[in-house]
Amino acid sequence: MKLMQETRNIFSGFDPWRKAEWALAFLSLISSCFAVSVVPFLRKDMGERYFGWINLFFGYTVVANFTFLGSFFLGGPSQLMALFWMAFVLVSLFHRWQIASKNNAGVQWHSMYMGTSLLPLPFSPEKIFKFIEPAVVFLAGHFLGAFSSAVGWWLTFAAAGLFVNNHIVFFNERQAILDMRDAQIEAKFISAALSGKPATETAGLVVSESSIKLMGQDAGLKEAFANLSTDLKNLLDAPHDESVRHE
Repeated sequence: MKLMQETRNIFSGFDPWRKAEWALAFLSLISSCFAVSVVPFLRKDMGERYFGWINLFFGYTVVANFTFLGSFFLGGPSQLMALFWMAFVLVSLFHRWQIASKNNAGVQWHSMYMGTSLLPLPFSPEKIFKFIEPAVVFLAGHFLGAFSSAVGWWLTFAAAGLFVNNHIVFFNERQAILDMRDAQIEAKFISAALSGKPATETAGLVVSESSIKLMGQDAGLKEAFANLSTDLKNLLDAPHDESVRHE
């Protein structure tokens, strides 16, 4: 929504805001590196950008580190981890081949689609992605860790990555939808809110009386608000504001 976007633009200049957004983006990046290393075993029909080559590069790096560096820190070489690494490469290439086939056939498919779960469970995709997938990967790591500590630790980190990354994805999606809904409310009720009507008549969009009076009386403030929003600029030229000016 316009007001929320402008608020973000204003506060993005402050260190706490920048750190918060940077931290969330960094957490999303790190968690996705581990999540993508198990996603091809759990889903099908991923979108081209969601399962892109850059994401896969990080996934290959994660699994390769557990395969080769794990031999030095996790009790020696692990044939099981090496098998998982080769399986990950093959399965990921198969998914990329499917994506290329869709593109060549002219099939329209959302590039950020997270995929369809292969787990035959009677739950919504959101619940599967946010809770069941991480739990399944964690349990697999717990049991396979008895045969290979490298596999156990890889799947444990991947489970945590899935949990965090999937929650961030759905959180961002909800924020985008809320922004769209708030924008509709603002477009419909901004004039009513600035005329002082209660929240029950403006779908929760309210402006304080003191702010309305201040906007009408302070020419400098009116100019500042006019630069922030087209809606506010138009409102400042409305008859209501003219009457406040003449008072």
